[in-house]
Amino acid sequence: CKVSFLFRKDDNAEMWDKMQYLFRNYYDRMVHATLTFDGLLDAEALKNVLVIMCEKAPVLHSSFHENPVNPYWKVEPYTVDDILTIKDSDDPEKEAYDFLCQSIPVSSNVQFKVIVLNKDGKSTFAMIVNHMCFDGGDFKYFLKKLAKNYNAILNGENPTDLKQGTRSAEQVYTKLDAADKKVAKGLFKNISAVKDKHVFPLTEPRPDDHTMINIRKIDRDTFLNMKNAGKRLGVTVNDMLLAAYVRALYDISGMRDDETLSIPCMVDLRRHIEGGDEAGGLANHTGFMLCTVHNKGETINDTLINVMRSTKKSKRDKYMGLYSLPLLKLAYTILPFSISEFAIKIGYDNPLIGMSNIGLLPVDKLTFGNAKPVDGFMTGAVKYKPFMQLALTTLNDVVTMTIAIRGNDDDKKIVEKFFDLIVENVKEFDRLNAR
Repeated sequence: CKVSFLFRKDDNAEMWDKMQYLFRNYYDRMVHATLTFDGLLDAEALKNVLVIMCEKAPVLHSSFHENPVNPYWKVEPYTVDDILTIKDSDDPEKEAYDFLCQSIPVSSNVQFKVIVLNKDGKSTFAMIVNHMCFDGGDFKYFLKKLAKNYNAILNGENPTDLKQGTRSAEQVYTKLDAADKKVAKGLFKNISAVKDKHVFPLTEPRPDDHTMINIRKIDRDTFLNMKNAGKRLGVTVNDMLLAAYVRALYDISGMRDDETLSIPCMVDLRRHIEGGDEAGGLANHTGFMLCTVHNKGETINDTLINVMRSTKKSKRDKYMGLYSLPLLKLAYTILPFSISEFAIKIGYDNPLIGMSNIGLLPVDKLTFGNAKPVDGFMTGAVKYKPFMQLALTTLNDVVTMTIAIRGNDDDKKIVEKFFDLIVENVKEFDRLNAR
């Protein structure tokens, strides 16, 4: 039967909804995830839990309407078949990949889709969602709640766990005291105005360009060696991976070793929200910090020191990630939507290169019944040339690197070489810092 959520006829788009819509000029607006399980998922339980969670988050079954003055979401009727496909597959990995490479129109009645592919007693789960609905932080949250509510259904319990509060960007000030909040709301500095114009060396746009999600693993032993060395040295996993990325960028782009390089790194703004992940509703709360190094350094350890000098400065800033948010709010508040889009495009510089460490995909929180995830990853939107971003997730102590772009076979070779360089840098770090 058709299902519709008795909420509101329409709901005004929030600031980050509008901003993500503007980003359609730079990428495909999708966030992607896949998990491979060591057992089969229960079809009926999954159908039930997806409808229940969709009902609790009206934006997931709404269409977006680009009103020139004030865009809005309109709640739409849907069936579970609009969301979920379950089928047997001879090649689950390929079918999941093909599924991830599609895009959901904003006019669709649902803003996320799931496919489950079964083979030899195992299920592969893949999901895409409109980035306008939520970011990587809430994607992880959604998947964990999906597993928890699925398990509740299997146990005969009531599956109700999903936050349903405000989606407003104003939440990012709730952890600040009155004085700091006043300062934060005056941070009009345009953080997107990155002076660094280094570009990842993709080919020029061509007719044969197509969506591709390039994937490479850093194996368990290599990662654990790096992690353990980092613990001894007091270095975070993120800084080590960022150093490997920075060093590879110097090499792949042919930069001089003494050139300055700035990398925008994604920051989860829920650190500033009272209640963190559990607060508000499903939304976007992502900013970025700049990591700037002034030279490559002789070894990976030298690169790491340069990275740490930059990231430590940012981490000491209590307003990290909050810069320029007041500028966006001002533009969307005082101008009609169509004019604000034009004005923001003039002042906004989309980062040419970037890195997003989405982080840990915890096995215990992503286990569906008796089916445990043995492999998987999450990645952001598919970037259009010349833009590029490296995304990282960790599952079972294996790091998955992804670079999602519209490109061609020549671009794929360039990305594969880049992955080689990153892995070589991690292994060099392991060798230099082994006990």
